[in-house]
Amino acid sequence: MIKKRKNKRGLSVVIGYVLLITFGIILSVIVYNYLKTYVPSEVTQCPAGVSIFLKDYTCSNNQLNITLKNNGKFYLDGYFIHATNSSTSSLATVNLAKYFSPNNYEGRNSSTAVYFYVDSNKNLYPSYNSYAIFDLPNQVYSIEIIPARFQKEGNVQRFVSCGDAKIREVITCS
Repeated sequence: MIKKRKNKRGLSVVIGYVLLITFGIILSVIVYNYLKTYVPSEVTQCPAGVSIFLKDYTCSNNQLNITLKNNGKFYLDGYFIHATNSSTSSLATVNLAKYFSPNNYEGRNSSTAVYFYVDSNKNLYPSYNSYAIFDLPNQVYSIEIIPARFQKEGNVQRFVSCGDAKIREVITCS
């Protein structure tokens, strides 16, 4: 009697693929659960009493001088400032923080925001004023200012924009 051999090579390849896919799924679940802890579950927001006021502005020789007043209940640490470079545009897209004049002693800038530095304090207390000078690259028609402050969430300080206190002012520069 001659026994016929069965070819079982195809079965071992299928088992290998099933194990590979199973390990891939298990690893992706583990990585997802690990990375999920890095994303904050709730959005950090400013308190309801945050407010800023554009007290005065002057514009000449491609230089914008603004005076801001904190008329809210809480201190502020900085602000985001954007402008429109077209009279027909309603969306402020030009980031003016990068044009903040370094000669000004009442603030520091980053590429996205201007931080307060008033009277050796690093924030703007309620009813205090702050002055800022911006060297404009071209003509602006309106500015939009969003105050920001550091909020403590757990043991971490986060720089939070207070979008509810945003102000928009149409300006005329000669």
